[in-house]
Amino acid sequence: MNEMTELEHFRSEVPPPTPDALTAQEDRLLSAMAAVPATGRRRRRSSVFAGLLAAAGCAAAAVLGPTLISQDALPTAYANSAIAVELRGEEYVATIKDPFVDHARYTEAFKALGLDVTLDLRPASPSAVGTVFRLGFSGTTEKDRIGGSLEPEGCVYGRPGCALTITISKGFSGRGTIYMGRPAKPSEPYQNNADAGAKGESLEGYDPNGRTVAEVLAETRRRGLEVTFQIIEPAPDGNGFSMNPREQSAEVGDRWIVWAAEPHRQGAVRLLVSEKRVAKNPVHGGAGPE
Repeated sequence: MNEMTELEHFRSEVPPPTPDALTAQEDRLLSAMAAVPATGRRRRRSSVFAGLLAAAGCAAAAVLGPTLISQDALPTAYANSAIAVELRGEEYVATIKDPFVDHARYTEAFKALGLDVTLDLRPASPSAVGTVFRLGFSGTTEKDRIGGSLEPEGCVYGRPGCALTITISKGFSGRGTIYMGRPAKPSEPYQNNADAGAKGESLEGYDPNGRTVAEVLAETRRRGLEVTFQIIEPAPDGNGFSMNPREQSAEVGDRWIVWAAEPHRQGAVRLLVSEKRVAKNPVHGGAGPE
């Protein structure tokens, strides 16, 4: 088989990405062969053909692009310093390793697995860490699922073995955004609404419902908590309330009524108060204590 016969055989097996690209490769191949003695041509031809084959393969891949990569061809796990994601059965499970980094590090991991998912962690009070505040979807099907929680369920974040986790169904086809509570830094205001008397919160076990400001302040001082006030205007029947921003600078009296206490930031609570008592708790409903 002479050089031209070999070249034609190669062209039949590897279709060129473009005619011009292959013609240029042929010219360089023939020039190289002409400069090599007959005894050394076979080894030289092998290496040149291998290089041409590799170049043709790379060019073809560039033309075809990622459209030929199916979901099954993607990796099933990815990890960086912020997050580790792995496929477990029919869903991906992501474990948050660092809840304070740029959210782009989480997106990087999801994108590597073919998932268009954004994770937005917000500072939350202790009882709301690991709670999903909100989910956003677009272009999804009924089979697409995303969510988040603490793992194992019911654990306390910060203790050994307790982690923030995100779950995403295998083959998630749309776009999703998860807004989830993370531990807050000492100076960060919480971005969740919670009961300051709930387990794990700063007023755990204490119910301020219907008590006077003086009574509640005595308890907050006992626990070493700072206090801010939110002045509300209860509906006459106690069904709901409104808030006038212009009244937020008013001086709160000791005999004003506290209807709820919410975590504000680490070491501080926010008291929802009104000047007058009403029949029902306007924040949570139900009668307050006498």
